[in-house]
Amino acid sequence: MKNCVSQILCFAAVCQLLGGHWAILQTAAWVGMVIKYSANDGLQVGLSKTFDGAHPCELCKTIAKNKGTEKKHAAPFESGKLIVVSQAQASVMYHPTQFWRLQPSEEAAHSFSRTPPVPPPKVVVG
Repeated sequence: MKNCVSQILCFAAVCQLLGGHWAILQTAAWVGMVIKYSANDGLQVGLSKTFDGAHPCELCKTIAKNKGTEKKHAAPFESGKLIVVSQAQASVMYHPTQFWRLQPSEEAAHSFSRTPPVPPPKVVVG
């Protein structure tokens, strides 16, 4: 349940960042317009009036106005001179002159058997 809630919140945050709230509001406005225009003239006329752009509702006008001003509030990006605080030091790696391997003891080597236990274990490990 906790994982499901976190996924829903992440999806909502991504939609908000990508402007999905405008799409949801615009969809709601279109549905309202189709219902309003189809009540008197039928579904075909209602759909054509909704999407022709000549008959916007108040919500469509508000969305268009606020969607355009939202982009202007973003902070302007100024490219400037990069200031390097410190220089990177060159480093050289050398291979080791000596190395060793861990050798198993005789006692450890004899503790492993190549045959499976008889009778086979009944407990499933996993």
